[in-house]
Amino acid sequence: MNWTTYWATKQAHQPKIAMNNHQEYTQYLQDKNLSPNTIRLYQQTLQQFPQQLNTANVKEYFLKNQKAYEPKTLKTKQYALNSYLKFKQLQIEWEKIARLIPSVQKKFFDTINETELALIKQARVEKNKQIHQRNNLILDFLFYSGLRINELTNIQHHHWQGNQLKVHGKGNKVRYVLLPEFLITKFNPTKQDYLFTNQRGNPMKAEYIRWLLKERTTQANIPKRITPHTFRRSFATLLYQKGAQLMTIQKLLGHSSVQTTETYIHNDFAYLYSDYSKLWKGGAHA
Repeated sequence: MNWTTYWATKQAHQPKIAMNNHQEYTQYLQDKNLSPNTIRLYQQTLQQFPQQLNTANVKEYFLKNQKAYEPKTLKTKQYALNSYLKFKQLQIEWEKIARLIPSVQKKFFDTINETELALIKQARVEKNKQIHQRNNLILDFLFYSGLRINELTNIQHHHWQGNQLKVHGKGNKVRYVLLPEFLITKFNPTKQDYLFTNQRGNPMKAEYIRWLLKERTTQANIPKRITPHTFRRSFATLLYQKGAQLMTIQKLLGHSSVQTTETYIHNDFAYLYSDYSKLWKGGAHA
């Protein structure tokens, strides 16, 4: 038996998993309170897999696409497939498949510190002074709250509860975010429902904030790709550097898993070395 015949025979005898029951799977994801964006992403991802899954073609799929996609995208594809196999009650099959999938290299994301935040706030792309001040408040809010951009644009005045903010996050999960005193004192009650509005009184658009960050970063000559999510990661890194526990940061960010929170903590080796060197102060070598 030649190689081609052997390989074809081996694949033919592998157990196959039918990719069907899509409507029931969608309901399964909704019951787990996943956000509409995540559900749509998982559905789109599953459509890219062969209709009859087995360990061989799944491994081939990930090997083939290893260089075509960003590590985060490949991870999402793995999560989608894992979720689908759980839905089909085939967790043991996922464990077999997972061992064959090439490991995804971790990607390190840019973060900013408080000095860089100050530079971004000093940069000015708005002609109107009040708009400039409002935008600086938005930047402070993103940096010191760790909110997602869509959470920020949906904040209404009745969400305030003392120094806490009631936030409706992904999958409509509710969490409470603590805010520093200096940030709270900058807000005054207005007739508008939403905390951040444009000149017409309508809710602020996420696209505007993304544009603002791009323009301000360019003007401040900061050589990083800074997005609203950069601020969220920076918030997590800042808390960690100030001694906050991962579980605390996880709750403030609204993550379901502490492993997700770990990916938000920036690997600043200068900081790690500083922390490490403290362990040896006053030892026998001194």
